[in-house]
Amino acid sequence: ESLRAYSRKPDCFRRAAGLIQTRCAELDMDEQERIRAAISMTICELGTASHSPPLECAMFSTNLRPAHTAANGDSHRSCVEALSRSAQYWSSYSGYLREVSQLCYAFRRWNDIDTARDIYRNATLEQLAFLEHVNAREAMLRKAEEHSRAILQVKCPRHETYACVLIIQLDRMYYMEWQTFALLQRMCIRTHNN
Repeated sequence: ESLRAYSRKPDCFRRAAGLIQTRCAELDMDEQERIRAAISMTICELGTASHSPPLECAMFSTNLRPAHTAANGDSHRSCVEALSRSAQYWSSYSGYLREVSQLCYAFRRWNDIDTARDIYRNATLEQLAFLEHVNAREAMLRKAEEHSRAILQVKCPRHETYACVLIIQLDRMYYMEWQTFALLQRMCIRTHNN
């Protein structure tokens, strides 16, 4: 839900959330990145309220610095100290600091869902390819079996030999196998379409 809320907020929040998303792999491990992200979100909130951020925090504005530039440790310490001088600013900062981990979790969950969908899609396509291969093989076997039956029919037109009885049994077996593969293929196609 908070992801949707940020997508509806002004550009500054969207940019800050985008920076969080790209750094999500680091945010759970690196406290400095969480602090920088929380400062950026706080600066965005101050901007929407038409408040000027403390001068110590100017370099954290997503409008002023490129995405790849990271503020150094001393500047974020001085910015946090400046934010702590105002109860309102500190409340915003500490709330965003808590929320950064939740946002990162949500971004990772989205990524996991996309990965699961890709895996499912690939597995379904592999199953379909396998079933197409099996159907092609089945068609070749059926053709070979029909050819063999035609040769044997010339030799035993009234099904008088044991070989002819075997061919009839093989024919039934191939037909049942073909029905099973056709059923599997329909199930895979139905699953893939859902």
